[in-house]
This record gives sequence, C-alpha cells and structure tokens, in this order.
Amino acid sequence: MKSILNTLDIFLGHLTAGVMTFLLYLSLGVVAILTVISIPIEFFEYGTGISELDLAEIVIFTCLCIVIWRFYRRGSQLYWTRWQMLRRFVFTVSSMALLLSFIALSVIRVEFSVNGRLDVEFFTTVNKFDTYISSLLIILVIYAAAPLPKLWQKKVTADTSDEASVKQPVNVVEADSPKPVPESQTSAKRQAEATSTSPPLTETQTDLTSSLAEGKL
Repeated sequence: MKSILNTLDIFLGHLTAGVMTFLLYLSLGVVAILTVISIPIEFFEYGTGISELDLAEIVIFTCLCIVIWRFYRRGSQLYWTRWQMLRRFVFTVSSMALLLSFIALSVIRVEFSVNGRLDVEFFTTVNKFDTYISSLLIILVIYAAAPLPKLWQKKVTADTSDEASVKQPVNVVEADSPKPVPESQTSAKRQAEATSTSPPLTETQTDLTSSLAEGKL
C-alpha cells in the first residue's frame, strides 16, 4: 500500500511540475511577445504608414530590429540551441516588462493617493514618456542579454604559455647541471679506490707483520 501511494505521489508531483512549468513559459512568452509587438504598434497608432513616424521613433524601431538580430546572431556563433536563445530572450524581455508595469502601477497609485483622482492629462503626460523610456529599456536589456564569449579565456591561455616559456630554460639548465654528491659517498669511494689500487703484500712483509704481532702479544 505504501509503495502504491509513493508511486502515485511521485507521478502527481511530476505532472503538477510539468503543468506549472508549461504555464510559466506560456505566460512569460505571451508577455514578451506583446511587449516587443507593442513598440511598433504604438508608433503606428494612426495607421498612415511610415510617414507618421518622427526621427526618434524611426531610430528606436531600427535599434530594436538590430538588437534582436544581434541577439540571435551571437547565439548561433556560440552554438546555442534555439530553445536556449528563446528561453533567455523570453525571460529577459518579460522580466523587464513586468518591472516596468510594477513601476507604472506604483506611479498611478501615488497619483491617486495624492490627488484622490486620476485625470486624463496625467495619463497623457505619462504616455509620452512611457513610450520612449520603456522602448529604450527593452532595447538595452535585449542588447545586454545577448550571448557573448568570455573575455578572460584568451588572456589566461596567453599567461600560461608565457609562464611555460619562461620556466622551460630553467628546467633545461637543472637537467644539464650535475647533481652534487654527498661527502660521505665521496670519501667511501676514495677509500675503495685506494684499497683496490694498493699493491699486494710480499711474503717477507707478511712474515715481518706476523712476527711483530706475536711479539706484541
């Protein structure tokens, strides 16, 4: 019975985690798509075409296209998968959009608490600055989130090669130079050589030596 309940609990846990993860990705993806699409929609509010755009709106729209292209270009250069690039793009844009929404709601709440009402002029003034500021922040966050190679990899490799080139002659000199021999080994070697090179004793010298030894005894 316990094993069945344990298996059922594990199954329900995986199922719930999968559903919640799917809903999280779906909601963040919708927020990111609406945020990116809302930038050109706000610029083409009258629907008359490019002629209604001023210079600032043209620059912002061009920068948005460039940073999006740069994001996916950098990711392909680093061999990122499409899922990795899409996940980072969605999380980055949706996080900034939620932060901007929180700031806008905070400003509206402060205005309502101070004046006790919300005028049309307030929303008109906020909309003028909100369009450009939010668009620039979205562009900056996409630019900052682009995948980039690490700067310090080449530097570390160069430093390692320099250290190896500097240490190599020292090792060569140490290998070529003779190692010092201890004095005890040198004296033992000299005594062995002296013993091996000394001439053998003659019979007269042997008899003399034996007689001297008997006399002393």
